[in-house]
Amino acid sequence: MGAHIDQTMIVEGLAGGPDTPAGFHVIATMAFADQAAMDSALGAAGPVLADIPNFYSGQPQVLIGEVKG
Repeated sequence: MGAHIDQTMIVEGLAGGPDTPAGFHVIATMAFADQAAMDSALGAAGPVLADIPNFYSGQPQVLIGEVKG
């Protein structure tokens, strides 16, 4: 996937607000130059997706969006 990714940001959840636990442990954000680059990255994602159960027992959530600002 890495060759197709322009930028990656990893955020560790610390809190969901005052005295509130974080709703997420980690959020990974990946930016791609265009739809073709994202499609190529997703096509190569098999090994990455297969590794998820090695460190997370739940169902990952995915959001695909468009940067607006």
